[in-house]
Amino acid sequence: MAFSRDLRKRIITIIEEDELSQAEIIRLFHISRTGFNYFVNHVKKTGSIEPKPHGGGRPSKFQDKDIKKIKKYIAAHPDATLEEILEQSGKDASVMAVFRTLKKIGYRLKKSRYMPVNKNGRM
Repeated sequence: MAFSRDLRKRIITIIEEDELSQAEIIRLFHISRTGFNYFVNHVKKTGSIEPKPHGGGRPSKFQDKDIKKIKKYIAAHPDATLEEILEQSGKDASVMAVFRTLKKIGYRLKKSRYMPVNKNGRM
């Protein structure tokens, strides 16, 4: 788990003022020695207390053209299951990938979200 910006500032302030030893800092802030050492080395190397940027991740199996195709399919088939959407897409992906894509474009799993509002209203 990354240290908060406030904790990073407090640790650096104490290190620069030479108030406490490393062991005392570790005990004071309840952090691991390894985490402390990584943080100190990072500050020495980069000169910044900012954390490293996120390294990215695996790209989505569904590109923009696939997402448009999925939106059209959902408009025509509002009761479609994730498996049906995956089958229609023709992609070699998982059901979870379809779920994440739907979540990214703003769809939820509630059926009422896909269907038009009932004309009669609530009873």
